[in-house]
Amino acid sequence: MKLDDDFKNNARQIGVFITVPFVLAVPPVIGWLIGSALDRYFHTAPILMYSFLAFGFLAGFREFYRIIKKYGDES
Repeated sequence: MKLDDDFKNNARQIGVFITVPFVLAVPPVIGWLIGSALDRYFHTAPILMYSFLAFGFLAGFREFYRIIKKYGDES
């Protein structure tokens, strides 16, 4: 039973480590796309693009912190 629990724990950690790059990369890209679309619609040059890009970075780092906090305490 100990071996099975270790395998599950290792599989969970690998899954978390695989998701971390996506958590850091996807929100800024989505923010950039939304900001660019809104800039074209409202004719506001790069203002909304930079704003949504910054929000995307903040959201990505916030989620990264939550993941590290959650799974760092289990180790």
